[in-house]
Amino acid sequence: MSSTLPPTSEPHTVSSLIRTISVLEEENARLHCRITNKPGLSLTREGRAVRRVVTLVEPITDLIAEYDRREIQAAGQQDLSDPEMILPTTEQQCTYRAYEKLIQWCPSVHKVVGPAAKADTAGLEIAFACKELQKGADGARADDSATLKIAVAQWLNESQPCPDPPFNSREKNGRGFNHEITGKLLCPVDYDWANADVCTAIREFHPDFRVTAHCWPSFLYADGEYDPAMPAKGLFKGKYLVMAFRCVFTSPGSAQNEVSCRNIPQVSRPSRTRQQSRHHVAKILKMNTVQPRAIAYVATQLRFALSSCSCWMIVDEDFNHEEFYHNIVDYFELPSSPQKAAELNDLLLWWNLKIFGRGSVSHYRPQPVHSLSVSLSRKA
Repeated sequence: MSSTLPPTSEPHTVSSLIRTISVLEEENARLHCRITNKPGLSLTREGRAVRRVVTLVEPITDLIAEYDRREIQAAGQQDLSDPEMILPTTEQQCTYRAYEKLIQWCPSVHKVVGPAAKADTAGLEIAFACKELQKGADGARADDSATLKIAVAQWLNESQPCPDPPFNSREKNGRGFNHEITGKLLCPVDYDWANADVCTAIREFHPDFRVTAHCWPSFLYADGEYDPAMPAKGLFKGKYLVMAFRCVFTSPGSAQNEVSCRNIPQVSRPSRTRQQSRHHVAKILKMNTVQPRAIAYVATQLRFALSSCSCWMIVDEDFNHEEFYHNIVDYFELPSSPQKAAELNDLLLWWNLKIFGRGSVSHYRPQPVHSLSVSLSRKA
């Protein structure tokens, strides 16, 4: 039984294709070598800022993709009759705000996506940079989670009255709503943890007492006190929130220094040794002022450390960590009125005094020199 085979390609055509593929493979290898020979360590180190002051979970590639989308739109290469291209969605706006933070804290990104990027290697450079930055970003988040897991147990075990049973610094099974102390800290301020029926309802996942990102947890408030008539009073002034921020950004050893939650903190002058250790991560990141996204990041990490969740996940039962993070970021970055913006400015002043002290006041509240006597006298 015979079969008919399809005609084969001409020998010279096959040879030409083989040579073309060989040339392309050599060119790709050359470009890849040029890119990967660049120091990746600095990119990885730079990437440790991403989760801390840029975005909690979004991939770096998504942020760059949103930048590219806007560049294409601006160049008129997309159909401008499409409403989505003219008016970005709320999610796209959120992503682009994160991109703006990315190029602020990771300047290497601007070199590979901006006008200075080389056309012949741009794609490979972006892929390599994203890979290294992502490695640093995820590594930093894992390190901070591990640090706070141990530190939070220590802080709570040293609190008065002593917790019964005490917290295990290596295991989280006894945390969350399984323990009276962590349950109180995690309890949404909309519910009364002192009410035994409420505690039971929360633990049994009653639909009227769900724990979601739509409610602020008690640990965000100074002394855990919430006033429904003044819901912003004491918000983001929680004792453990400040301690966790110090633990992450100014070394674990500084966490328990100056943790008073009064409106006018008393900041003592640090010793030379303490001053050198206080600015560890913050100094590496060149972060001279408290960033709202850093507060949101620490609040999310603290919430995870207080919970019984054994491994990091975006959604823990009903609670969405990403949504919680964005709620805090939007609270600071999208004030509802000029009055609210002024209140937030005062809140950030409070935070900077707590973290960096009076000696760094010029960084977070510069003088309006143009309206002061020296400048005015020159204009007279």
